Amino acid sequence: MTVKWDDNMLLDCLAKIVDHRRNEGKRYSLKYVLLFSVLAVLSGATSYRKIQRFMKAHRKRLNELFGSEWKRAPAHTSIRSILKGIESKELEKAFRSHSKELLETEPTSDTPKAIAIDGKVLRGSFDRFQDQKAAQILSAFCQNERLILGHLPVSTKTNEIPVAQQLIEELGLKGCVYTLDALHCQKKTFDAALKQDSEVVVQIKNNHPVLFKAAKRVETDSEPLDQASEHDIGKRNRIEIRNVKVFDSTSVLADSPELKDWSERIAAIIRVYRDTDCFDTKTNVWEKRTETAYYAASHLHSAKVFAKVIRNHWGTENRNHYVRDVTLREDASRIRRNPGIFARLRSFTLNILRKNKITNVSEALYDNALSFDNLIAHTGIL
Repeated sequence: MTVKWDDNMLLDCLAKIVDHRRNEGKRYSLKYVLLFSVLAVLSGATSYRKIQRFMKAHRKRLNELFGSEWKRAPAHTSIRSILKGIESKELEKAFRSHSKELLETEPTSDTPKAIAIDGKVLRGSFDRFQDQKAAQILSAFCQNERLILGHLPVSTKTNEIPVAQQLIEELGLKGCVYTLDALHCQKKTFDAALKQDSEVVVQIKNNHPVLFKAAKRVETDSEPLDQASEHDIGKRNRIEIRNVKVFDSTSVLADSPELKDWSERIAAIIRVYRDTDCFDTKTNVWEKRTETAYYAASHLHSAKVFAKVIRNHWGTENRNHYVRDVTLREDASRIRRNPGIFARLRSFTLNILRKNKITNVSEALYDNALSFDNLIAHTGIL
């Protein structure tokens, strides 16, 4: 069976990438190398050699299904050379196009579409011989659908702050809530989202001491507009009680000359109190921890909405970063030249799996390795 090009979502997105190789070096079409590389990673491949083994094992089926007409699979050195030569911006453009195809256009609940922006270091990409530090990538992660919407590299000459603002502007999404950690409590970050008719929820810490003191003061100076509590009994010896209060920030911020500019951007201050009991299996003793955190929001919502959005932001570590490192072996990867290309192949993989409502990524990769039919049946490929 041969699939028509127009019916192939992933191949259609990858075909738009410009191939900068000279004509004599185009024995293997770029779109097929990329497509088959994504399929290989979906089957558990973590290196160029394993991608080559996947292509060699399934070459006939791939030719039949996608019309590639390869007489033999490329060597792993050829695959490495082709992938390393791709412009990161070109692949990123294709990735964002594919993620938009997967993303639901309307929110599936009363909670607004929340997007967590967080950075991650590719720890294995350092090169001591070339005096090259490990690469860092900032990504936008849709909390509701657990899809990665885009990435931007963070240069060693800058930091995450301007890159996050650029990523918000480039995504151009309307009506969503961007959640960020305290580093991004910046006026320009608020402005970048507000220009797109979107919202911001960001943690407040001592990097803005005056704003932090005002956030603490608002609790004693005014009554909460709304509050909500959650009692969570975890599966791993953990009991947590969370209390969320929402305060109107107008009076506290407007009265301070130093915070006047902030009053035009912040509509609410959120206080989150966590009371956690953790059971230590070594000592057989319950340990109690308490924590109070403050957040600034550009728009007003109920306490339940803020509680969900804030908690899901920190869930990004488990749903995205942890899976990349433990299951997809991202930190263990020693790809040093253009490591962002392979990182995006992993993102393609995770998005396709999440679109198919798969929660256990490790099992899904093993199932795909066992069955080629199971692999190509995933929504987001065809």
